[in-house]
Amino acid sequence: MAEDGEVICANRECRISETGRCVEGLELEVCPHYGREPEVEEIADGEAETSDPGAGLALPGADTLTLEQASQVLRRSDARVIAIIGPKGAGKTSLIASLYDLFQEGDVGGAEYARSETLHAFELACHDARAASRRGEPDMERTGHGEVRFYHLDLAGGAAGDGLTLLLGDRAGEEYRSAVDDAAELSPFPEIRRADTVTVLVDGQRLQDAGARHNLRSEIVMILQALLDGGALRGGQRLVLALTKMDVVQASPHRDRAETNFMGLAAQVERVFGGSFRQVETCMIAASPKTAAVKRGTGVAEMLTFWASPAAMPAIVQPAVAPSLRAFARLTIKHEGGNND
Repeated sequence: MAEDGEVICANRECRISETGRCVEGLELEVCPHYGREPEVEEIADGEAETSDPGAGLALPGADTLTLEQASQVLRRSDARVIAIIGPKGAGKTSLIASLYDLFQEGDVGGAEYARSETLHAFELACHDARAASRRGEPDMERTGHGEVRFYHLDLAGGAAGDGLTLLLGDRAGEEYRSAVDDAAELSPFPEIRRADTVTVLVDGQRLQDAGARHNLRSEIVMILQALLDGGALRGGQRLVLALTKMDVVQASPHRDRAETNFMGLAAQVERVFGGSFRQVETCMIAASPKTAAVKRGTGVAEMLTFWASPAAMPAIVQPAVAPSLRAFARLTIKHEGGNND
């Protein structure tokens, strides 16, 4: 009940007691709410009282997934985990955004988009590369520091077959670089150990620069060595070395030098780390070119096909069996070889 002289209104949004004016702009004598007590909503047993009328409606956030949320996705479907790593500015966010944009135009390498729990995160990653951002040239939001996050895609068709989930690990490249100085820092990197494919991005713009080229190659080798020394590589994984920013490389007078240096890096990685991976592949991409010389998403479809394809099983070599002096043993060997005579 209102006390004597207290100005009240049934409209909860009205502040007439503070402003002296009706929130709807009506004269007080014609306002249907003025002078009336606000209605008190009854709360059913077991329901918590809240000032937010929409608090009871739980909507998915559509942001990147936490490690725990990604683990739940892995438990309910056939999935591939892709760890994308590389030095700062190598083009990781551009690659993720380009893949999402390509699916809006149709299938990518025969695989079609089915659904995603991280649509908002994909849109944020793409925004600065679109005309709506009003930027003079395409750009990409950089990955922030902190806990690893995952982009989620459900695919069907092509290499994805009847259905496949992709989880793309997203962590700031500086965090992998800092682990080079201390292999113990790799223990909090579960996306690497769980990854089916480790994708290392090689910045094509830096690779064609004579001063930065050597540092870039050393940095990538040291990151892989730190992963190996820290126990992040579990064996049986695949490795992709991806030369990024092919638009910049092709427009450069040093194009041949950059590609030669990239293949030299790939040969070095194969020689040093080939025994730690089931398969080592290379590709060249232009995820978000800044010029029209190269089509947006060049090479991305081929990379997606490799990500989605099942890992090739190693060839099984039958051990040589020494001849036995016992007749029964020789009979068994013949039978196992398919000779029933």
